[in-house]
Amino acid sequence: MKAWYEEHFQEDYLRVYDHRDETKAASELNTIMEKIPLTPGAKAIDLCCGNGRHARWLARKGVDVTGIDLSPALLKKAIELTNGLPVQYQRGDIRNVQIRKEYDLAFNLFTSFGYFPDDEENELIFQQAASALKPGGWFVFDYLNPEYIKQHIVPRDETVKDGLKIYQERSIQDEFVVKRISIVEGDSTRRYMEKVKMYQENQLRSMMEAHGLQIHAFYGDYDASPFQLETSPRQIFIAQLAEQ
Repeated sequence: MKAWYEEHFQEDYLRVYDHRDETKAASELNTIMEKIPLTPGAKAIDLCCGNGRHARWLARKGVDVTGIDLSPALLKKAIELTNGLPVQYQRGDIRNVQIRKEYDLAFNLFTSFGYFPDDEENELIFQQAASALKPGGWFVFDYLNPEYIKQHIVPRDETVKDGLKIYQERSIQDEFVVKRISIVEGDSTRRYMEKVKMYQENQLRSMMEAHGLQIHAFYGDYDASPFQLETSPRQIFIAQLAEQ
């Protein structure tokens, strides 16, 4: 039996979330990336790159980017959209893919984390980031804020998009945010689930610091606003690998 993330991140995902595009990527990164002293020619690695929208944004700034993801469908779309930009894509499971220690920046964005029930497996993203970075290299990590989710979760909604009827149900079960998605197209119905484990700031800090990632800044949204436990939608960390 496949894990939920192996079934979910396919063609239907691209259709449901087609609003997560280049414009959205720019709005998410414009301010945050100003906090990092990158120069053209720097090397970056996108850990769980999806369809590559963040990787392409950096590439347009003159950064050479490697994007890693498990989904063939998302990587195929990423390659189609790259159009000669300096981005290389690699398929792999982020938990065990081999990464060279050659990057100035590593990043994991838009809740591409918490997919596994065990803390040790989730923590591997920080181990991989540290393994990829040169001493003094930067790491950007963007994750949901559990307290905000608990207060603002939308239990259900439905939309119609390009002939698809999309029904979404959301709940919090134990330590997880669970979303069940039903897609009705003609006479067929396809069902998917997302299940993401929630982590508080202190837990994430502890995981990062255990791998030599020293936190320099902590924001509550893409505009680099200060984190507020009750009102910030995101947890955005900027960290730097300790010099050896």
